[in-house]
Amino acid sequence: MNYPYQDRFQLFLNQQGLAPLTIKTYDATLTHFFTFLMDNRPEFATSPQLINLTETDVRAFLTALKENEKITLSTYNKNLSHLNRYFRYLFTHKLIKIYPTLTIHGKATSNNKRLTTKWLEKLPEILHDNQIHFYTRLTIFLSSRGYTVSEFLAPGFENVWQKLSPANETEKKFISNFNFFIKPLQELQHSPQIFLKQRFSPDNPGLSNAGLHKYLRQDEGYLGFSLAPKFLHQAYILYELNNHPELSPAQLMEKLRLDPASLLYYQKQLINHNK
Repeated sequence: MNYPYQDRFQLFLNQQGLAPLTIKTYDATLTHFFTFLMDNRPEFATSPQLINLTETDVRAFLTALKENEKITLSTYNKNLSHLNRYFRYLFTHKLIKIYPTLTIHGKATSNNKRLTTKWLEKLPEILHDNQIHFYTRLTIFLSSRGYTVSEFLAPGFENVWQKLSPANETEKKFISNFNFFIKPLQELQHSPQIFLKQRFSPDNPGLSNAGLHKYLRQDEGYLGFSLAPKFLHQAYILYELNNHPELSPAQLMEKLRLDPASLLYYQKQLINHNK
């Protein structure tokens, strides 16, 4: 079964840098969704047009996944993320007049907190996951190395990027894949920066903080935790403090680039975080 605007949506995902296998997972979700509507939503099945699709139909599908197919919360969030990106594409390209997933939010998982360090332990898995946009994965990777958003969005950071050494094969492959992804954009924008706008912008090619957050928000529901760079950076500091109790205050301040007051603040935060 095909779904509305399938070819155009596939082309859009391809232009966004998603892998063919990832695009297939979107197809599987959307095919499942529209098959469900035809089989279980008489109002839509009678006249299967997007104009007749409602938020209630989406909620009915997600409820069926949860109750009948007993999917995990992570799979629930992944399905919602796929639907959300599809309807966002249709809405922004004026192919639909309503946005049926606008008020539907992902289900909270145990690590769906503003500040969590668990992503650092899952870093290889995240970097390997092609369902997550390259900019999101790059933000997470650079945060795991202690860089702040103001640092890695700044012109000239590509010099730091080029000198980064991978810690394992997964990081090595990610760095190689990202460089392959970003090269056409660098050629388009005539810029060596690693966070670049998708559309030609000769005067200001670099992605802004607000522009980066648009990519991060798209992946938050799927990953199940806040991707705000400030929380990722704070998580990195707490993780390092927790895993290096042998370091002296002076060593920690140098490693984490903290002043005495900030170090004391994070040490107190770590106590509360571990409660």
